[in-house]
Amino acid sequence: MAYSDSKYHIFLRKYLWLLSVIAILQACGVKKSIPDGKYLLKKNIVQIPKKSAPDADIKAQILHRPNKRVLFNKLPVFLWAYALGTNEKHPELSDSVGWRRTLRKKLGEPPVLLDSSLVQLSEENISNQLFNMGYFDAQVTYRTVLGPRKAQVVYQVEPGKAYRLNSFFRQPADTALRPLIDSLVAQNIAYRLWWPINLNDLNAAKEELTLELRDRGYFEAQPDLFRYEIDTLQNKKEGAVFLKLDNPNAKQKFQRYRFGATHFTLICSDIYQSNRYPQSVHSRGKHLTLNHYPIKSQVMEKVILIDSGRWFSQSVTNQTYVGLVDMALFSYVDLHQEVDSARGLIITRIVAKAVPRIYTQIEPQALYSPQGSSGTNFQTQSQRSFGLAGIMSFNNRNALGNGESLKISSITSYEAIFKRGDLGNFQYGLQQGFNMTLSLPNFTILEKFKLKNPYQRKNTVFSLSYQAENNPNFKRSALPASVSLQFIRPNFSWYYTPLELSFNRNEINPSFLPRLPQLDQDFVKRVFTDQFITAAKLGAIYTNNRHKPGQTYFFGRVGFETSGNWHRLARYLFQPNYNPDSSYQFLGVNYFQYAKMESEIRIHQNIDELNSIAFRANFGMALPYWNSNVIPYDKRYFIGGSNSLRGWRPRGIGPGNTPRSSGSIIDRSGEFLLEANLEYRFTLIKHFIESALFLDAGNIWNLSAAGSTNGYGVINRNTFLSEVAVNTGIGFRFDLSVFLFRIDWGLPIRDPSKPTDQRWVMTKQVSGSMGRYLLDETAIAIGIGYPF
Repeated sequence: MAYSDSKYHIFLRKYLWLLSVIAILQACGVKKSIPDGKYLLKKNIVQIPKKSAPDADIKAQILHRPNKRVLFNKLPVFLWAYALGTNEKHPELSDSVGWRRTLRKKLGEPPVLLDSSLVQLSEENISNQLFNMGYFDAQVTYRTVLGPRKAQVVYQVEPGKAYRLNSFFRQPADTALRPLIDSLVAQNIAYRLWWPINLNDLNAAKEELTLELRDRGYFEAQPDLFRYEIDTLQNKKEGAVFLKLDNPNAKQKFQRYRFGATHFTLICSDIYQSNRYPQSVHSRGKHLTLNHYPIKSQVMEKVILIDSGRWFSQSVTNQTYVGLVDMALFSYVDLHQEVDSARGLIITRIVAKAVPRIYTQIEPQALYSPQGSSGTNFQTQSQRSFGLAGIMSFNNRNALGNGESLKISSITSYEAIFKRGDLGNFQYGLQQGFNMTLSLPNFTILEKFKLKNPYQRKNTVFSLSYQAENNPNFKRSALPASVSLQFIRPNFSWYYTPLELSFNRNEINPSFLPRLPQLDQDFVKRVFTDQFITAAKLGAIYTNNRHKPGQTYFFGRVGFETSGNWHRLARYLFQPNYNPDSSYQFLGVNYFQYAKMESEIRIHQNIDELNSIAFRANFGMALPYWNSNVIPYDKRYFIGGSNSLRGWRPRGIGPGNTPRSSGSIIDRSGEFLLEANLEYRFTLIKHFIESALFLDAGNIWNLSAAGSTNGYGVINRNTFLSEVAVNTGIGFRFDLSVFLFRIDWGLPIRDPSKPTDQRWVMTKQVSGSMGRYLLDETAIAIGIGYPF
């Protein structure tokens, strides 16, 4: 889009030529660093017919790869850094100068020169990969295209037709295992008939079959004992697969084992020698040497799932190891097993070393918030807040001898608050919070129901907090308490909070309310009354834990929350004059009834070790009902800021089409949230600076006029899309080893707070000039860690 502003054109004329010259000089420097007779590998090209073998799997087999590039694989910044640090006249002296050595060794990357041996090896890798995918007749060739000091390699791939599995035979040497192998094969999708004969999947299936056998007592089962023989029909592109299972150690048959005794030894400090806890405990095949460490033997028996006399199970062994590690009481856990063939037993020996039980932590923090850290300062949007915060925590592992974790923490923040244009009028905001959490591992109140589940950890968490905030315009305090049940396994976990009690007191400065419009005053009075919230929550989290280059990471979260139903039910059952249309109180305080639903997904595609794409989508909806016609303020949705729409300051947008002239930010909350974020992340300096180009879109809305202060922001299907805010921007992230410091510059593209015909803010009609647009419309967000 063109801009006619004279300052913008002056900037282009003044600096664009300089950027072009730098790029040309860098390119020339790279060429001079290439030895005579050698060629810089610029690009690999794979030519493969469409709708044939997946090209992503094929490209991954190429070992000879060009220099790493960023910004959509266009800029070889690390090669430029290496060339800049190279002494062209005397290359042998390059490493003798500090700054050159830093550019070459730490920040740069030497040029990747064309190597015919690596090209040939890559060709062989592609052929092998195609063969493993079932393309037994594939043909792979390559050619090099030479240019001025640079080269491209073109791999020509003709995969042909994949061979399909027409029959499958099981031939274990121990015929007694035939029925079991038949049932396991029938459950494994790698052996589906008329699918391609994928050797990679078949080899992975051997691992799965091994685990199934070991879970049934066949301790000596190993993947190497399984082997395949394939008989192909070339004219039909079909094949038969024979699965053979050899007996271990040249035995006549597989031996089935039971768990024998389990020996657990805990290494700990001598300071525990004088307490009342025992030296050792022996119970039902479990021999626990605890060395007087203050933990109850019953707790360790519940974590150690290995029961003497049961058939050996590899999964039970793994769950025992993970359970011990997850207790967070030990610096290391060593588990090994011995075979007693004569008695058919597996003896388990575990050694663990205890870590200190008690530790404290102090963490200072600096604060910057455009509207204060709470986001609820009812001031104009020009307000700023600076300050300091301190976090202190006390942690006690195994506080009561049950392996539980007790954490008591305190956070104190003090902020100086002022307005633009009135810097001398300082006010302050003080926040103080205390929190106590007690987590009981491997214990839930649902255990008596004998729930069948594969969860490795089942925790009960008790939490009690106190939060107080003293702001120039209001005072707030909250006393929440909850009990939650957690069920956790590697990729999936869910939680249930049967009860969360929260008593909130709110006091507004009397001199503040008259400064607000009348509708805002009415809304503030409704949501900032004293409140009593009794919530119940249910949620689940899934993640695939895939973070390696070339993999796609997925995270999903869903949650449901409701409040006030127990009070309403009690009144309905026991109050003779119950009126369903009335609003009731509990202990003289309003109690809220609402239902709240939320979901979030995150997708992170690691293109390579230097480039990645991250996506997030959020949805949330809160509905008041029966005893309430509004959602309490702490349960409403807000948008904008460093982890949201970065083109706007926190609570600087929404709900819906609420105009910017609406002076206070108390009304910038909603009952419905829809948000999406997309980032392209790339490395500028390894292990130090990363950059990102991002696009954010979304908004909040109210579901009815009762939740709005002035009639704005009520969701309407006819205007919904036109009220979606959109921004783009660029960010820089600095890896400071202790934490990641982030600065994002957000540039609004579409602003629903403006009149309908002026919402595309990147136009001359609205912004007036580039300088005015950058000054008035954009925002800088500062954060710690990635936004998602």
